[in-house]
Amino acid sequence: MLNRLTNLARTGALAAALICSAASLAHAAPITGVPQFRDFAGANEMPDPSLDYKIAFDINTMAESPDQVNPAIKMVGALINAYEGHGVAPDHLHLVAVFHGPTIQVVLDDATYKERTGVARNPNVELLNQLKAHGVQMVVCGQSAMAQHYDFKNIVHAKANFSASVTFINLMTRGYIKINE
Repeated sequence: MLNRLTNLARTGALAAALICSAASLAHAAPITGVPQFRDFAGANEMPDPSLDYKIAFDINTMAESPDQVNPAIKMVGALINAYEGHGVAPDHLHLVAVFHGPTIQVVLDDATYKERTGVARNPNVELLNQLKAHGVQMVVCGQSAMAQHYDFKNIVHAKANFSASVTFINLMTRGYIKINE
């Protein structure tokens, strides 16, 4: 009798696990083409749907080659998927991506991207469009852009701010946390 109850309990636990797995797989990630965070038993500090997240991403990582999508913006997309996958509503995510230094090339139009990198099309555009559609604000450091002789009209996927430093100071004063990507 005890073996039968034990087997029944195991079967019930397995069925529950499969149902939970199927439910999590059925949830379509809002941002495509990015790495996915994986859940694991006993994880602490999970995304909390009751919190309002204010995050400023310091985009300072470059792709290995200019024909690849920037890994820093992939991480922004992956975080959106992780938080929303755990029930955090999109209106509880206030995200700003700040591009400065060499990362300004990520937000260029195709012609300027080709001129600067030799690659015909900016490979970041599709992901940038998804991030924008999901409410991520994208800004460039105006000081970096001028130092690198960019024409602001060629920076089409972000707006120009006075300076990255001033942007981070202002955002952090407003309660944003800064994450280096």
